Amino acid sequence: MWFFFSPKVVFGDEAINYLQNIKGDKCFIVTDKNIKDLGMVKILTDALDTCGKQYEIFAEVLPDPHEEDIMKGKGACITYSPDIIIGLGGGSVIDTAKAIWAMNEFPNFAIDDLHPFNEELLSLGKKTTMVAIPTTSGTGAEATWAIIVSRFQNGVWVKLEQSHKSCIPHYAILDPVFTKGMPPKLTVATAFDALAHSFEGITSDWKNEYSNAMCLKAIELIFKWLPIAVKDGKNIEARDHLHQAANMAGMGFGNSQVHIGHALGHSWGAIFHTPHGLSVGIFLKYILMYLINNPDENDIGKQILGKLSKQLGWAEWRDDNRSSANIIIEKIKQLEKECEFPQTLKEIGVSKEDIEQNSDMIVSLCYQSPSCVMSPRSPDSEDYKKLLLYAYEGKDIDF
Repeated sequence: MWFFFSPKVVFGDEAINYLQNIKGDKCFIVTDKNIKDLGMVKILTDALDTCGKQYEIFAEVLPDPHEEDIMKGKGACITYSPDIIIGLGGGSVIDTAKAIWAMNEFPNFAIDDLHPFNEELLSLGKKTTMVAIPTTSGTGAEATWAIIVSRFQNGVWVKLEQSHKSCIPHYAILDPVFTKGMPPKLTVATAFDALAHSFEGITSDWKNEYSNAMCLKAIELIFKWLPIAVKDGKNIEARDHLHQAANMAGMGFGNSQVHIGHALGHSWGAIFHTPHGLSVGIFLKYILMYLINNPDENDIGKQILGKLSKQLGWAEWRDDNRSSANIIIEKIKQLEKECEFPQTLKEIGVSKEDIEQNSDMIVSLCYQSPSCVMSPRSPDSEDYKKLLLYAYEGKDIDF
């Protein structure tokens, strides 16, 4: 038995105005200081003023949100007692909002209670409506059941991957007004996060026909519209399509799963504090090459990627799967160059010595990530270390 989970999606120019149709008068807005300073919160509050809704703003979310900050938001939300909780921001904000939503309805819960086997969470949403409004086109957090939380543990900020199917927001409002001011580097980094979601989601062991469809379309849209958005950040058509693509990627991997690229990205980020989209985006082509090079005769990675290349029109249907799959790697390299995205870990200012000194910790964190078990090819410790070094040096995977 399989399920496809998703929010109700409202997309396109002026989608923000749909808020007037959502029942409830008191809104608890979860956001961050940067979003507030950029004037995006005012766009939201103006829309709430127009439809006569009250609101309180919690703008204390940090990148890679810490457990303590989320608990502070929980307390503020319980005190305000809203009808609607609105997450306005990137993945960190929306994940924080989802956690606050769950703990507002279950005040006795802590972060560790937000796990897939908590049956009490099946009734989540009876007290409050959860609305997610992304301001970046990348994380897909508005469409997923995942909640990424940072906890200081053994001297490292470990990224906990909390989740429950009921933590998917009721509504995802995708209004490109919130993304048209994104600078090029952020536009590219978040889009590569969505690409990583799509490629990992379509090769995950938990893939299915519904997730495949979402991931395929997301990849097509990102390759078409990302270069346009980078050249002209105010192109509302490009922004709209990238926003839709990130949401589709979210629904894709949210209903399959990511795998070793995200295990590496989360673990790398815990040590070096590299922005998430940058981490998983750099690892993307290396983990795909690793899948293509799987020596197992029963490997399906080459079949999936070969077929995907043909579906995207990059390879001929008569071509063999390996050569077709390798075209995907070349396409990713081309997109990196066109959008000036870093192609190696070396380019983001980390030394080889730093990697060698921290490789054992990174590998240990990878094995602690639930994502690491979803890959059609499972790296051992030495493979993980080689992936790190190859990604640092920019070498094509040959193992």
